[in-house]
Amino acid sequence: MKRLSVVVLFLFALAIVAGCGSVAPTPTATPAPSPTAAASFPITITDPAGRTVTVKSLPQRVISLSPSNTEMLFAVGAGDQVVGVTQFCNYPPEATTRQQIGGYSAKTINIEKIVSLKPDLVVAESGIHNDVIQALQPLGITVVALKARTFDDAYSSMELLGRLTGHPDKAAQTIAAMKARVKAVTDKVATIPQDKRPTVFWEIWDEPLMTAGPGAFAGQIVQMAGGINIFADVTTDYPQVSAEEVIKRNPAVIMGPDSHGDKLTIDQIAGRPGWGKLAAITNKRVYLINGDESSRVGPRLADALEATARALYPDLFK
Repeated sequence: MKRLSVVVLFLFALAIVAGCGSVAPTPTATPAPSPTAAASFPITITDPAGRTVTVKSLPQRVISLSPSNTEMLFAVGAGDQVVGVTQFCNYPPEATTRQQIGGYSAKTINIEKIVSLKPDLVVAESGIHNDVIQALQPLGITVVALKARTFDDAYSSMELLGRLTGHPDKAAQTIAAMKARVKAVTDKVATIPQDKRPTVFWEIWDEPLMTAGPGAFAGQIVQMAGGINIFADVTTDYPQVSAEEVIKRNPAVIMGPDSHGDKLTIDQIAGRPGWGKLAAITNKRVYLINGDESSRVGPRLADALEATARALYPDLFK
């Protein structure tokens, strides 16, 4: 029951967002906003959710309503300004020292706690946090709602957060570093002929059996790392699929998040009816990728991409 509740939360979050051997970026000292940062305010933007928002002055107290937003805020240099996060914000480690305002879904977020922290900026996610936004707006609390589904969205979200928190230069550096890492992977796999690329089944969950479509971050990562997603033809991000269809498509590789690792062992998969003869099982090609890195918007998507590429092409990515 506990595993099911974890995956329901995980999938709900991914549906709305629709985030080396997985080496995380080394935490660095958080730079203070530049002396000229305050001069650039007020800033009026149309946020990714289509809302017109004015940030009147350089935010000193920022609250994040999602792990993705928290990771991006710290990555662009605004960590010292973050005063509130969710209970799921576990990266970077400093994030766990901040006040918790509840869980990730709107119904678990404590509006009173948010108000008590006196934020001058709340960073939410479009869709899942609409009720929270509506509750905060009459109170005069500035809320920016992000919405990301692609790597390019991750770049634009970090650029926006860097501007809104007074760290545009740090944001630009972070984005450039992430793009360089992504390009290093995609340039290498670009030389691999299509008929030499392994087919991949990415398992999100086993009961019901769910996978990552081409629009999900995991699906994008598989493709960018030089794999062929066996369910690239689906139109939803996290569809339910049949075991019979997986067997029919016979993936050369099976991958999934490490949070699902107890079900993604060679022995466990081989024990499923009809799965023992899959190419991925006979060749022992089952790999786990950090679930947070492969599902959260932010610079650690590059870590997930590198880890996936290394699993698919160990000789190419040593």
